[in-house]
Amino acid sequence: MAQNRDGRVTRALMFSIPPSPALDVPVFHRFGPFIVDVSRREILVDDRAHSLPEKLFEVLMVLMEANGEVVDRDTFFFRIWPDENLSDANLTQHIFMLRRLLRELGGDERFILTVSGKGYRLGCRTESKIGLAMKSHCERCQSHLSADAAANICSYECTYCDACAQALHRVCKNCGGELQPRPKRAARLHAV
Repeated sequence: MAQNRDGRVTRALMFSIPPSPALDVPVFHRFGPFIVDVSRREILVDDRAHSLPEKLFEVLMVLMEANGEVVDRDTFFFRIWPDENLSDANLTQHIFMLRRLLRELGGDERFILTVSGKGYRLGCRTESKIGLAMKSHCERCQSHLSADAAANICSYECTYCDACAQALHRVCKNCGGELQPRPKRAARLHAV
């Protein structure tokens, strides 16, 4: 329970996504053509990273974490501006600016929908990834990757041997994401 801006007690929307883990564990959300890198606070589109102003990033996070459910105005104020007494016009302006930014990056109006008298929601589902999976074969050449082998992985778990990653200029052929060195895994853990 939380107190809304009028002093009334209201139930704040609780989300099913766990709180962001330590910053050394990558967290990504994907919706439409966008991938949001939470730790870097960037939105990725067509292989390009775009920084978002702090409050716009927070508004987007609240919408993504709701995963298509309606987020009421009190929830936005509780989560983003808990100690400030702002008008509804402030939230409306942030939604307007976020819609404009998404449109400029290749999206359209359907990504943030107004639900009259209720609030806002994303017009599509959000896919979330926390951490990196450890695949045991290269996506490109199908070679086996032992637990201690040098390998590279993108944010959507595409895995490549070092030679293939270099041949691809460290850009994933599946999603266009940047290939990063894969953390070493224990020999007893062997993912498919």
